[in-house]
Amino acid sequence: MIVTGTRVKGRVVTQSASPIDAFNGAEFERQGSPDLTDALRMVAPSFNTQRYPISDGTAFIRPANLRNLPPDQTLVLINGHRRHRSALVNLQTEPFGTVNQGAQAVDFGIIPTAAIDRVEVLRDGASAQYGSDAIAGVINIMLKQNARGMTLSSQYGSTYEGDGTNYRVSGNWGLPLAGGFFNVTAEYLDANHTSRGQARPDATTVAAFVGEQNVPFGALGQRWGDPDTDGGRLFVNLELDASDTVRLYGHGNIVNQDFISSFFYRTPVGVLGVTPRGTLSVDTSPADGQPDDVAQSIVDALNTAGLDPNDFLTADAGSPSGFIALNPVWTRFPGGYTPSFGAEIQDREAVLGLRGGPDDGLRWDVSARYGTNQVEYILRNSINPSLGQLSPLNFRPGTLEQREGGINLDFVYPVAAGFASPLNLAFGAENRTETYEIGIGDPASFESSPTGILFGVGSDGFQGDPPDAAGTFGRTSYAGYVDLEANIIESLTLGAATRFEDSDEYDSNFDWKLAARLQVIEPVALRATASTGFRAPTPGQTNTLDVTTTADATGTLVPLGTFPVSSPAAVALGATTVQPEESFNITAGVVQTPMDNLSIVLDYYRIEVDDRLALANFTITPGSPEQLALIAAGVENATLLRSVSYFTNAFDSTVDGFEAAITSRMGLEDWGYLTLDARHSHNEQTVDRVTPGTIDAERVYDLENQLPKDRTILSANYQSPWRFDTLLRVNRYGGWKDRTFGETSTFGASWIVDLIGTLHLPGGYRIAAGAENLFDERPDDEQNSVLSFLGATSPLSSPYSVNGGMWFIRVAAEFQ
Repeated sequence: MIVTGTRVKGRVVTQSASPIDAFNGAEFERQGSPDLTDALRMVAPSFNTQRYPISDGTAFIRPANLRNLPPDQTLVLINGHRRHRSALVNLQTEPFGTVNQGAQAVDFGIIPTAAIDRVEVLRDGASAQYGSDAIAGVINIMLKQNARGMTLSSQYGSTYEGDGTNYRVSGNWGLPLAGGFFNVTAEYLDANHTSRGQARPDATTVAAFVGEQNVPFGALGQRWGDPDTDGGRLFVNLELDASDTVRLYGHGNIVNQDFISSFFYRTPVGVLGVTPRGTLSVDTSPADGQPDDVAQSIVDALNTAGLDPNDFLTADAGSPSGFIALNPVWTRFPGGYTPSFGAEIQDREAVLGLRGGPDDGLRWDVSARYGTNQVEYILRNSINPSLGQLSPLNFRPGTLEQREGGINLDFVYPVAAGFASPLNLAFGAENRTETYEIGIGDPASFESSPTGILFGVGSDGFQGDPPDAAGTFGRTSYAGYVDLEANIIESLTLGAATRFEDSDEYDSNFDWKLAARLQVIEPVALRATASTGFRAPTPGQTNTLDVTTTADATGTLVPLGTFPVSSPAAVALGATTVQPEESFNITAGVVQTPMDNLSIVLDYYRIEVDDRLALANFTITPGSPEQLALIAAGVENATLLRSVSYFTNAFDSTVDGFEAAITSRMGLEDWGYLTLDARHSHNEQTVDRVTPGTIDAERVYDLENQLPKDRTILSANYQSPWRFDTLLRVNRYGGWKDRTFGETSTFGASWIVDLIGTLHLPGGYRIAAGAENLFDERPDDEQNSVLSFLGATSPLSSPYSVNGGMWFIRVAAEFQ
């Protein structure tokens, strides 16, 4: 039975007018990956995710795509209730995940698979049914409802190369509760980082000069790989009788997770043949190849500014200038330094509701929800060059918090209308509040150079949020909907939905959806839908102020500022008020059930999205009209910024594709059961229109080519009568392309094989062992010259993990 995409009780997957997948929670629990984001990718070919190793918060709050659309164009529900977003706004720049740039979405990674009963993936536009964000579809995560018993599980694993060691322990406990249940899941996870790069040439040169032991990460310079992860998760689900006719229900969670990732390597000043990056910026170069000439120019500038050179350089009586060690923290980092960037994430949610009414009469449901997601950033092993020798090495650049609340009133009433089934009339209203808060970083993280001779816009790698960036930004919206569905005749089902939504920030919106399913003959049905949709820009997107460091086409680190749409910097460069994205979706498909244990589904879809949100980016060069405009607008550190971005409605796009699924479950008499499942997704995205001065040709190319156009998943699950189960799964990722810094790279298709075996022992015990990416398949090598210079050996755009093979062993016990 499904509950997503329809408000009629008793519908099964093959009876739906919209394409939908239903996955049992056991499919996720048996996998080795501790991240639900990866677990969904392994079973649903329309769902894609990438791992970005050096990309600010996106390195640990991973974006995911449904049908090649941004993460925030998929609505995520838990137990049918809207899930709050992460506080992270994805601000990746080239070359890090431009497909997802600008999105603010739900973090799947904090939801433990041990808490999941099933997941329903509605692959169809559903804004008229559920509201904003449901352009690509809806993912509804249903929590376990066990009223009795306990399951304990412990898992240990590692990559074939011996890094990425991970440990996970979880427990699920169910109790009967006043005619219902109380179910709680607790999980602890500890995963170490991985490293899949090579030594940067400049790091090798520095190592020869100062010794390998003084260059970060064993003389590699920087690390390309997964972050360190540590955290605990607690999820609760409950339902009980409030009276003879009313049920009380609710769910909630408490999650604390910590992450640490790597940034780019900062080379020191004073090593011949190596250009310093991210430490000092001066106009004078050594005339005779000796760094003391540069020291003299800095000393002169500091003295002119009335500053003490001792706070910025290291005194040396034998030096002509009186100073050496041009790096402000040379004595601390003689071989340069690589900042470590991380976050402490806290996530809380509570949903509570009452529902009642008979199945054949008016059913009602009233609920309230409140959720928060807080991201507190951490920066270690870095400096604020503006503070020179006085700079601390560790910073807390600021805190982001997303808060959401809502009240829902929902009614369903089956009306006798002379059709083959009652007309299912559903209607309701919703109130939503959304608040985004930016907290101030510690003072050392945002102090800037008063002279401009030093590269200084705060803590190096990620600037802290100054007082003028902090603030609280909110929005309130109201909506009402009507949803109709009925079997007009026994073989024809028709549905229609409309929704009106109004907010205090944007104009009102009206959406509709039509759906039909015709049973042509007993084993064959045709289905089709047409709908409109929308997604309103979030307060986080329109108010984000962020200064970070990224690499340019030469590999040089430059400061990049992202500013609120209404800020002086954005307005000076042409920013205007952003508007909601709007979509038009159609699907058409055929469902065949030639036998009770066999289903064949094929669906075509087309999604047109207008006014898509993106970051308009401007390169700022000294004396350029853009820089002069920033200076005239009074933008702080305007002469230091080398790139400025802000959100805008940038382009229109169309996604065309088809999806197929064949599922069969066979009884093998005395040999047990075999379930075979084959799924395929083909998807092509076209950028139809670009607003001048917004996204560039490289971003357009990546949107159209960076995700594989074809994905296939083949799986065989054998359940033997001898207490042994085996899962064999093959994931095929079609080839893909990306364009970075003017260079186009092409990567071939890959086949990833997973094998998992489970032994069931007496007394409710289980032992499972398996390998994900059994044959250690890797993507083609990185081809971009800039990224190769920076030490990357695998493509950053890879749709699957570049870590290679991973093994794990898991022990579990069930108690009744």
